Amino acid sequence: MKNITFGKLLEKLLHLSNQKKSSLAKALGYDVSYISKWITGKNLPTQKNISDVCKITSEFIVDSLNMSHMQELKNYFEIDKDVESNAVLAQYLERSLKESYMHTAEKSVPNLYKKTHSEDSYNSMTHINPRLRKQYLSKDASLFMNSSDKLDLIISADLYKLNDSDKMAIYDMKKDLMSINTSHDIRVRLLMEFDKLDSDELLNTIMIINMITTYPEINFEIFNCEVDSNVVISVIKDRIFHAAIYTKDRRCLFTNMSKDKDIVDEIYYSLEDILKNRAKPILEVKSILEIIRKRTYLQYIMGQDLRWLIGRMNELFMPYDLFEEVAESIFGDNKEILEELKKINMLLQNVIYKSKLKVLIYEKEIRKYISVGMLNFFNIPIKLTFEQRERHINYIKKVIKESDNVEIKLIDGDFIDAFKETQDYAIYLSKTLTMMSINPTENHNDYAILKNSEFKNICDKVFKILWNKEADILVSNKIEILERIEKTLTCTKIINENLKSE
Repeated sequence: MKNITFGKLLEKLLHLSNQKKSSLAKALGYDVSYISKWITGKNLPTQKNISDVCKITSEFIVDSLNMSHMQELKNYFEIDKDVESNAVLAQYLERSLKESYMHTAEKSVPNLYKKTHSEDSYNSMTHINPRLRKQYLSKDASLFMNSSDKLDLIISADLYKLNDSDKMAIYDMKKDLMSINTSHDIRVRLLMEFDKLDSDELLNTIMIINMITTYPEINFEIFNCEVDSNVVISVIKDRIFHAAIYTKDRRCLFTNMSKDKDIVDEIYYSLEDILKNRAKPILEVKSILEIIRKRTYLQYIMGQDLRWLIGRMNELFMPYDLFEEVAESIFGDNKEILEELKKINMLLQNVIYKSKLKVLIYEKEIRKYISVGMLNFFNIPIKLTFEQRERHINYIKKVIKESDNVEIKLIDGDFIDAFKETQDYAIYLSKTLTMMSINPTENHNDYAILKNSEFKNICDKVFKILWNKEADILVSNKIEILERIEKTLTCTKIINENLKSE
């Protein structure tokens, strides 16, 4: 609430609780004229009394709420509807009032004693409901991006050990940062440990993969390092430091926040030292041109034990002539790239599509591709004609029918409901190399090459879990797969022919 003045916030709280200025004045022990001047912005409470004012006001507001007003207040502050503790709500309002006061005072009183902010508002232990912490972090990031075009964030957290609510709060931060402004210079570094999987191995791994493959505009790096599973630390350089302490059963005991420059600097540079000397990046991001030129893609398909998880239809299982056709249309006169693509095409046709291969494909992506025609050729989006799509799909059907070595299963639905709205990713696994395609944008057509053996082993295990999923999620019968593909192809063909005849 820092973007709203102290007076406006106070006025809003009185409105939401259906209380009068005189009632608040009585609770505070002030004349009602003081409250009026705070609301109009003519005056502010003194720095000496602001802590008491915020605490008493927040408790007064919360105690005044009936069920209807409480819901309105939660909606306004975007507080989780499950939060029912009056103490938690009062703490949240108290902090919001203090932040708003400091924001207002810094603008109206240039010589405000700077230590007031950090010592009074941020250097104290605060017992909070962990569901609210995401709002604190997102609000801080949003606020600082409004005053600066840079944000440098470091997070240390054992995501595998957190409860689902806090885990998803950290996962969502990348999306939240992206929503601020894509023109800002945003850097995020996440320190976590890949020692072992727990009971949430599928959710955890898909979450990490989504963090890697989404929003490439943000400089987002993940590092493998031993971290304390009972503590989450986040620090925005030159801005703010957060720490949360957890019990063994994943409940958050308390959080501590500070804006004191010395504390923020000390935490930031301590984490930087860990990043430089003890942590290792789990992946390396490479452009598609680099992947092709340095023959990383070729090296991958020449490996053993190939397994593919295809989220978006791509260059795989294309007939030889269509592959060359599309390559020419994208890479044009780049003879070096076209020459390398010819080698890849020949290897795919003559070896890979006849070798032992396991492939998972999202059925909804096949349907979308047949209907719309969008395909990621080496992670570069391109739209194909219906005739081109038909050739591609017929070749896939041919491979399914004729190859006993190539096993294809259709994914009918979503493995994890929490990620059903995200774009499905593509993962390429082998014994020696694992790659992921990052969601392409206008300026990014990159791949993530896994460098961390522990996370690679986790991805191998998760693919095995997905491959052996229940029958209601996967379609593995060849005849049924062919029937489903043919049905979509036929329907789209009829629609196209009708459109042409009109």
